[in-house]
Formats: sequence, structure tokens, C-alpha cells
Amino acid sequence: MKEIKKSTPVVVPTTETAFTESQLEASINYINPAFYPDLYTKPIYGNIEFLERKLMNMDDFRLDSGDAQSIKDAKSQTTSGKTQKARILGVGVNRDEVHASLDKGYLLNKVPPSVVNMFGRDYLCNGRTRHEKLLAQGKTNMIVDYYKADSWDEFNFLAVMSNRASEPESPHTQMDVKFYCDAAIKSGDLNLDWDAITERVEAIVGGTFSVQKKHKMVSDIYHGDNLSSNFIAYDQDIGKDFLIKNGYQDNISNNGIYYQMLSTQFHSKALTMVAKHYDKLVSSGKPVKELRVCVQTGVLDGLDPVESWKKRIDLFVQKWHLQKNQMRQAWFTTNAKEKNNIILFGATPACVELASKFPTNKLVLFNKGILADYSFAELDENFNPKND
Repeated sequence: MKEIKKSTPVVVPTTETAFTESQLEASINYINPAFYPDLYTKPIYGNIEFLERKLMNMDDFRLDSGDAQSIKDAKSQTTSGKTQKARILGVGVNRDEVHASLDKGYLLNKVPPSVVNMFGRDYLCNGRTRHEKLLAQGKTNMIVDYYKADSWDEFNFLAVMSNRASEPESPHTQMDVKFYCDAAIKSGDLNLDWDAITERVEAIVGGTFSVQKKHKMVSDIYHGDNLSSNFIAYDQDIGKDFLIKNGYQDNISNNGIYYQMLSTQFHSKALTMVAKHYDKLVSSGKPVKELRVCVQTGVLDGLDPVESWKKRIDLFVQKWHLQKNQMRQAWFTTNAKEKNNIILFGATPACVELASKFPTNKLVLFNKGILADYSFAELDENFNPKND
């Protein structure tokens, strides 16, 4: 009987502590560099050159360049959160999604993380989320695309360009592109010229975004509008830190007031998540008189961050009240009184340019100020009620 040769499975189990040569070969077969010229074939940009797909030990490359000319971590610390910057050298917007997917195993049919040799040293260029998760799983090595480059501008270009928006492992956003181009202009690696910026944006994004979005990115870069340093990115940990640093702390002087931070993206699950948290507090003996629910808006859409911030808050508030009313009508009589010990309290500020209206060290409250009576959609650009 003819022996059937088994192929290498596309999923590497989490129980395996090291990638093998056969898995490396499978990765090359799935993502063959010969068929992805924008990532692997010269000229890519400047002197960037793809060398090979290979296995590298986890301690064979550096995570931080430590160079003043390179773009630093995606979120630089501020007193109220972290300034929203491009995710170059930082984890991406879909970090939690990637972590969850890697709990099921590592897929070999995805573009691997990139490592770049710069001046004789190797640096991880992208794939930090996967590296973080694989390290936590006890992996001792990684499959990587290995490049060389001659400048930090080339390194930063590759970091953005290789993060195509089509895969959750490495999405790039409009903010990434704008941040890179702004940094390149400031470092003298890109001229402040409309055509030059257009050419650079096109080289990075290709057909990823529509003509209108690319034009908006070029306009923002050229005019210095909607750049990342004007906005604050949050995740759950940063949101919780915001509460603590700015005085929104549980049970101060035994006042019975507690806080819970949620992401606006969980608007469909918010009521059950809050109910579980409230029950856990009460069951553990906490003297809860009021649980104040706060929301953080995550990493904002880079095309129009202000609108992104306002729409996410509006949607969460709308869904909260809608679903609460639906539950009340379905399960309780019209005479049932609400206990009012769970309050939808406020949202994190995220737009530095709106600090005069919404200070970056205070929650934007839902029970006081303009949002007590109106949604953002009902306000004009100066936050006055619309007349129509």
C-alpha cells in the first residue's frame, strides 16, 4: 500500500514550545514571498531588502530600538491616559482579538512578524501582539520575515506598510499612516509637499483605503490636522488607571460609591456585565450604595477621531437605555420602581483639542452638563443644541 505523506497542520498547538523547520517550510508554502511583491520584492522603499523567512529565538532580537530617530511606543504616557499614536513598535488596536485567537493555536497561513537588521542589530518591526502572546505561552522561538534597512525612516515605513488592514494580526489605521508621515516630515525624510505626501501615502496603503480616505489623510498630514498627539487612546487597564489617578476611587471614606470601567464596544453586553459586577461586589460584602458605570472609547478612528469619539459615546448611551427599557418591559410590571443604585455615569475624555470643554483629567458626565439633556448628535460643532 502506498504510504500517504501527512502535511504539516496549519495550526500550531499552544502546547508546543518551539516552532519547527517543517512548520517554517509550511509557512513559506502558505505565504510564499514570490507572490507578495509589495512585501518582499525590491524596490520596497529606500534600501529595505527582504532576506529570508526563518526561525529566530525570542531573545535574538530587540523590542525597543532606543534610537531617538525611530518612532517610539504606540501610546506615550500622559496624566490622563496615553496619547494616541500610531501603533508602530506598539501593540495594535485588535490586541485582545489577536490574543483570543492565539489561545486556539498559531496559524501558519498568515504573514509572520517582521524583524529588521539595523546597523548590525536585529529589531522586531511588527507583530508585537503575537510575540507577547507566544512568549506567555512558553514559546522559545518565532517564525519571522527577516529584512535589512539602512535608516530608521525605512524601518518605520516598513512597520506601517507591512501592517495591512486585511488581517486582525496586523491592522494599520489611518492614524498610523498620518503619524509616520508627520514624523518623516519632521525628521527631513519627507518633504512638506502635497505630491510628495500623496506618493508616500499611496506607497504605504496601496488599495487598502478608498480614494476619499487617502485624500483626507494627505490633507491632514499636509495641514497638520487630526494628528495622533491630539487624541488619547484607551484600553481597559488605561481606563482603570484614569479613574484612580483622577480621584474616581471605590468607597472613599466608606461612602459606598464604586466605579466600573467598560469599553464602548461592549454596548450590547453592558447591562449583563454590570449586573454581574454589581452582584460580585455585593456578594463579597462590599457596602455598595451606588455603582457608577464609566466608559472608555478605545483607539479612535484615525480619519476623524473627534467624530469617532462622539459617535461611540452616543451609541453606548443609546443602547444602554434602549436595552434597559426593553428588559424592564419584558420582565417587570409598569409599577416596578428602579433601585437607582447602578448609574451610567460618564465617559473618558479623548480629544485634547476639546479640553476647554471636556478637560482631559475629568470624566465627561452623563448626569450633568450638556450631555444630561442631549446626545452629541443633537449638538452642533460648538456643542450648542441644534435648531433644526
